[in-house]
Amino acid sequence: MHARTLAEELWRRHGLSIPLDLKSLAVELDVEVVSFPFAGRIKEMIIGRTIGVQRGVTRRWFRWYVAHAMGHHRLHVGTRFYLQSWQWVNHAKAERQAEEFAAALLGGPDGWRRTASELGIPDEKLLLVRRATGPLNGLSG
Repeated sequence: MHARTLAEELWRRHGLSIPLDLKSLAVELDVEVVSFPFAGRIKEMIIGRTIGVQRGVTRRWFRWYVAHAMGHHRLHVGTRFYLQSWQWVNHAKAERQAEEFAAALLGGPDGWRRTASELGIPDEKLLLVRRATGPLNGLSG
């Protein structure tokens, strides 16, 4: 299923609103969210039904990483580690899908009209939200 379609379905099924209450959604999806002392490039990881987010990130980035990990959880079955350079092609596609899901989930039906502050997301992700939730992308009502 398409990332935006999955996000839209969560909005319908759970009656979500802006700013998205990720804690409540995580409970409803039976997903635990924890801070974890990841080092280096790892900012988030999902294993089973637990999302770990690197300690010390800002609240806005924490929210983005949780939504991103929920995207992996909803879109990609199983946990994968990419050890070989050729495996990064699939990894790049999975990352794009998780980013699209996070944008559509945190933006909701009219995210394209909102500010990063209203959505509780990093400023750097606002353009992605606008692309994912714009009137031509199926989420606007």
